Amino acid sequence: MSLLAGVAWVALLVAAGWWPARALLPWWSGGSRLGLPSLACACGAALTGLLQLALSAAGVPAGWLVPGLVAALSLAVGSRVRVPGAPEPPLPRPLAALLLVVALLGTGAAAGTPFRSDGSKFWAPKARELARFGAREAPSLHDPLRLGVHREYPLLVPALLAPVFAASPPDATSGAKLVLAALQLALLGSLTTLLRREGAAGLLLLAAVGSVPLLVRLDVRESLVAGGYADGADALFLLGLVACVARLRESGGRGTLVAGALFAGALASCKLEGAVELLVVLGAWAICGPRRSRLLPLVLGALVLTLPTLVLRAGVAADEPGFRLEHLLDGQALLARLPPVALGIARLLLDASCFGLLLLLLALRLAQPGQGFARWLALGAVALLLASYLATTMDAARHMQTSAHRLAWHWLPALALLLAVAPARAEAARGR
Repeated sequence: MSLLAGVAWVALLVAAGWWPARALLPWWSGGSRLGLPSLACACGAALTGLLQLALSAAGVPAGWLVPGLVAALSLAVGSRVRVPGAPEPPLPRPLAALLLVVALLGTGAAAGTPFRSDGSKFWAPKARELARFGAREAPSLHDPLRLGVHREYPLLVPALLAPVFAASPPDATSGAKLVLAALQLALLGSLTTLLRREGAAGLLLLAAVGSVPLLVRLDVRESLVAGGYADGADALFLLGLVACVARLRESGGRGTLVAGALFAGALASCKLEGAVELLVVLGAWAICGPRRSRLLPLVLGALVLTLPTLVLRAGVAADEPGFRLEHLLDGQALLARLPPVALGIARLLLDASCFGLLLLLLALRLAQPGQGFARWLALGAVALLLASYLATTMDAARHMQTSAHRLAWHWLPALALLLAVAPARAEAARGR
């Protein structure tokens, strides 16, 4: 029953994103059989998750009815939108086979194992409460006598999982993991559609992303889906935001701006780090330009869409903070913590068991000219990693061991896209 509920909910997410994918982002979806469903799943997850949060903040349990109505309307209207489809460059068969194997292994293995780590401790219980009470009445958020664990954490991913838990037996989790796996597949499918148009460099980076061990390994430290983490959704929304911003910096129109605000709101509502990542992307755009006039509408749209998350966070019971700003302001403590934290991040960046050869390829591309925007994003990503573990209230080494690879993964698909696109654009400009 849980697996069937997961399949039905994934189909609903794709239907909910059908109109945004076709009407707002025709340059991305095109006529691709792979790209359109992948992008529709990404848009549908962002739209439905934000809608569920708004309803939950008003005391409405996270259910099927309203998202189902939105999905039916989106599918009906979106199917009437005509998208000019240009023939896409062929995907080499070995690369297509690699992506298919990763999709099948990662999805099948993760959906067939119990929730581990954060999934079993935090997010599954929160999702079940959102399905029963809504966020305004959820005991884990408002009862100060309960053990406070991440009460202030954004709830977009639990709100996405809640309807599947509501339609499943109490201990069943395969359907919820299928939803997380679908978001991971949406990321791979969307990135495939974008990178296959960027020549040999795009295909090479796509192969490097597709072969990342993080996507298929089931060890608690590696698996995003079996661990029940929100990081796969974060990486998906960050990719969507960066793709829209890259387009807006060139020539994107109103539809791209609306879609960018949608992904930005979902990113800030997905993880605590998501709001900082949004600031890094917007800051890099403000520094590098061009077309900075489009920054303000995107920021305003993102703020409006993030309001339910801000309201929910303001209303929760006090929680033990996971980070303390004072740690970054204490010079003596900072000097003591900085060497081991920097060494840990350096080890992570050299850890092929997590990322394979992807980081090496990204570093080589970053060294090429014309990469200003991508360099600022990479710098922001490293600075965020450093600040997170310098300010943590946990043991820094333990905290890094369990989460640094996931925080780094947020940025890698988006950087792969930028680093494939920028040299191609520069070469085209020189050709003109």
